[in-house]
Amino acid sequence: MKEFAANFAVAFSFFFCIFFINSILLLVQRILLKNIDFMTMLEMVALSMPQFLIYTFPFASLAASSMVLGDLGSSNELLAMRSSGIASSYVYRPLIFASILLSFVTFFFADAVLPWSSVVYEERLTELMQEMPTFEIESNTVNTVGNIVLSNGESVGNEIHDIVLLSSDESGQNRTVLSDRGVLNLIDSYNYIYSLELDNPTILISESDDIESYGLSKADRATFFLDFSEQIPSLTSSAPVNLSSRDLIEGIQSRSEGERNDMRMWHERGEDSKLLLSDAIKAANRGEGNRSSIESRAIEASDVIASRGDSAPRNFYSQYYKAELTKKFVLSAACFCLTLITLPLSMFRVKHGKLTGFAISLLIAVAYWYMLFGVQLEIFNISSSPYLLIALPDIVILVIALALIMRFRKAR
Repeated sequence: MKEFAANFAVAFSFFFCIFFINSILLLVQRILLKNIDFMTMLEMVALSMPQFLIYTFPFASLAASSMVLGDLGSSNELLAMRSSGIASSYVYRPLIFASILLSFVTFFFADAVLPWSSVVYEERLTELMQEMPTFEIESNTVNTVGNIVLSNGESVGNEIHDIVLLSSDESGQNRTVLSDRGVLNLIDSYNYIYSLELDNPTILISESDDIESYGLSKADRATFFLDFSEQIPSLTSSAPVNLSSRDLIEGIQSRSEGERNDMRMWHERGEDSKLLLSDAIKAANRGEGNRSSIESRAIEASDVIASRGDSAPRNFYSQYYKAELTKKFVLSAACFCLTLITLPLSMFRVKHGKLTGFAISLLIAVAYWYMLFGVQLEIFNISSSPYLLIALPDIVILVIALALIMRFRKAR
């Protein structure tokens, strides 16, 4: 157990650093703040840690077990133990016990620590967004917030020169504004509304779907109002991945009724379209009505059937919530499953067993990572519940582990 703990600390530090660096990059990109102090940034990073710790524990457990068993296999210690009449289970039991313990720790982080840290993170992020300007006006910079891009040359205070302002809206209308000089003022610090007063602006308005349609205008002075209030919810909204299992279950239940209604309407629409087509065919066989009327009814019914599709409708959020609920248990069980697949490693005699074990654990971790995120991408392509699909990586690892263990037991 001491050997496992020491190797677990090394493996945990390795995976922690990888996810930690990635978390910092994503955090800086997400909050778009450049002037916050070091302690505040450290606080935000600490609050975001549970998001990657739920992946760190399973992979660290895998690597630690591989390193321990690889080291024992390379030094023939297990062979010596079996020769002395000591069963291999004497070594395996502590590893399995540690993996089960880590499974509970992972679930605690996924179901308790992560939701709590997400709430605190969102509250703190909202405070930061209200305290600090959205734009950092410096000479020769480009600021992008939402669908607005502001490029400027030299700046002194809130006065900026050589301005290029690009923006677009939901209707597909694009605006390009050029100006030699402008003054940017924050007029509403709570809703992030800016006023940009421009001298001699040139304004080009175009349509995204029609490149030949555009409008060009010039003015002596113009004032633009930049509204970033809609960016606050998108930056601080809580995704299902950050909810507890209780909240996810409540979300699934609240969407179940709508999902059943969508399914019922889908079936009713199919029956109605088939009935309409059947009536048109019967009318044609009996010679009732004119030919064009019957053909139009048949075409209408065929169009309804074609638009209905062959697959049942899927509720996006219902699938998403079910997948995230399952993933909490899958990642927790992964500590045990990934440790189990390392047990046959002790049957091999290799040089540099600890290093070899770590290398093998990295290959298994990458394979598991791709399987996990691969099945998450497929949950919206199936009409059934995604529970079994999300659990597939653990099932595959468990089946392979049991098959290898049984094979080596027979070989002995």
